[in-house]
Amino acid sequence: MMKLVILGAGLQGNICCTDLCDKELSPGEKEILIADYDFAKAKDVADRFGLKAVQLDVRDHDKLIEVINGADVVLNCVQYNWNIDIMNACLEVHAHYIDLGGLFHVTKKQLELNDRFREAGLTAVLGMGSTPGTMNVMAGYAASQLDTIEEAKAICACGDFTKTDAVIGIPYSLLTVMEEHTLEPWILRDGELVPVPAGSGKETIAFSEPIGAADAFYCIHSEPVQFASSFRDKGIKNASFKLSLPAGFEERISFLADLGFASEEPVVAAGQEVNPLRTMVSVVNRYLERYDGSNDGELNDCDVLRAEVTGTKDGIEKEIAVECVIRTSEKWGFMAGALDTGVPPSIVAQMIYNGEITERGAFGAEMCVPPIPYFKELAKRQMPVYCVEKTPLSSSDFTQLKREMYKPK
Repeated sequence: MMKLVILGAGLQGNICCTDLCDKELSPGEKEILIADYDFAKAKDVADRFGLKAVQLDVRDHDKLIEVINGADVVLNCVQYNWNIDIMNACLEVHAHYIDLGGLFHVTKKQLELNDRFREAGLTAVLGMGSTPGTMNVMAGYAASQLDTIEEAKAICACGDFTKTDAVIGIPYSLLTVMEEHTLEPWILRDGELVPVPAGSGKETIAFSEPIGAADAFYCIHSEPVQFASSFRDKGIKNASFKLSLPAGFEERISFLADLGFASEEPVVAAGQEVNPLRTMVSVVNRYLERYDGSNDGELNDCDVLRAEVTGTKDGIEKEIAVECVIRTSEKWGFMAGALDTGVPPSIVAQMIYNGEITERGAFGAEMCVPPIPYFKELAKRQMPVYCVEKTPLSSSDFTQLKREMYKPK
């Protein structure tokens, strides 16, 4: 029987648990423990599936060891700040590890644990949500079709068409959303990881419907450092991540950031020091918890994940684009923007336990998740993956031609 511990009973932990407990999609006996700092939240998720729940502050190392001891796989769905501590705990109890990403800087440090996980005979999949995660598997598939790699791009577009009176809706951690808008992104340029201004590199990209043409910009993410490491042997020179968000949502987040609510520098309010970012997140979360929503229309959102890898095959330049389109879950009622993050850890945990993933070490999904079996699992969950291969017929310099066609604004 597979023994799993899910750390975090928020939206992603909830979705991950929902997928694991769906006997049609995820057959096989499982013992699942849900742990969260907020025991009531953990118990709420656990009770719906007849599982066990426990209160846990992941900063308490001894308690963390006690909770995850005996697990085959630990699924880390808490904020990325504690990824490394949880990885070290997994090494102590000899458990495989999956998380949802480390927003570049933490991921970079996590990659340094590769040797320790490999020597322990364990797999740590760093960033196994939508992006990083599915995005990396798609990039890995594209890379496998090429002899050399010039550039790897990760692009995510989000669209929300839900009719609602809510002031704002948050598809994933608001802390992460604010950091993506304000922290300095890093990209791989000419073989070197370099910082660029937040929000720079804006370009209009034609995405699959229903999103269509939308602006995307650089934001801090793990994929550039992962691709730089994973595709080094094929000579990769450039890698980046760009994000496109619904215009209304983007305006609200930018407004909050411009006012200073992305800062953690304390300010004095009513004679007390408060953290602007943490206070704002708490206020928004309280608003969403209290929001009625009875007059809203049905959830209707969409994510498009696209990995574009350019290189050569048998000396001929090629671009391979792999795309996944995710819509609101009709079966479970989850938003696409959350569904595509919470489901992948469930799939990959089962692949590790079933022996479909055999690579050992700590790395991105592009290095260990077999693409076709994984894509088939996504398809069962109405997340189709497509691939388009382009070969230039009119130019000997495909990369330069593309740069001329898609100059950033």
